[in-house]
Amino acid sequence: MKRVNKSRHVPETLKRYAQKHPKETWEHFRRQTRTGYQEVKAQIYKDQHGLCAYCEISIRFAEDEDDVDDFRIEHFYPKSETAPHGKNWHLNWQNMLGVCHGGSQKSVPDAKWRYSERKSDRSCDVPKGGRNLAAMILNPLKIPADKPIFRYVEHNGKMLVNKKSCPKQLLVKAENTIRELNLNAPRLRRMRMVVINVLQEEIESGLKIGLSFEECLERLAAGLLAPDEQGVYRSFFSVIRWYLGPFAERFLEYEDFKI
Repeated sequence: MKRVNKSRHVPETLKRYAQKHPKETWEHFRRQTRTGYQEVKAQIYKDQHGLCAYCEISIRFAEDEDDVDDFRIEHFYPKSETAPHGKNWHLNWQNMLGVCHGGSQKSVPDAKWRYSERKSDRSCDVPKGGRNLAAMILNPLKIPADKPIFRYVEHNGKMLVNKKSCPKQLLVKAENTIRELNLNAPRLRRMRMVVINVLQEEIESGLKIGLSFEECLERLAAGLLAPDEQGVYRSFFSVIRWYLGPFAERFLEYEDFKI
């Protein structure tokens, strides 16, 4: 999980709809304004640089008629928490995150890689369900960008709290986040290991052509931590950041990325 810097600009269709129907539901908005729903998804995709707000897998859009996007809107505060005379969490822009299907949808692109039949292998908002975990877990909109909160185990891809750099007041929430969102699902650990193995191979290749270890890490930081021409980050950005350590932090600080 990385910091999400959400646009202050509320998608125009959502803004107008919420003003006209302040007590309406998200489901009604989706049915009544399909273009508005796509507008919301497009802005969230841009804000999150193409990554799931929880696990950081890349968001994939359907390529065939029978496929569905591996991308849906998650409400951090459950929609069911909307009180009759309180804030409507259904249509609150700051309550919306973009997430993957957490391994639960067999019709997404690249389903052999992304889908799992086992419920124990589901992650992100799937195990969260409709529970109100807002006070228990980290909100990607409110975590610090300049401090790596998580670290990973190099030989198995397991996600752990980085107790050296995670702010003390966030330690419990960080632990809860891993557990409640099942961010150590075998499916995710397998994917992280692919990223780690590629990093190791790139370093070995650099060493073979005469680069120093430090030069290898500097090049990888510059090549892998910057967004592409469409503003999209690579999958598992935080894994790459952790693996490259101080070289990643120096690059991000120098480039002044609002990660």
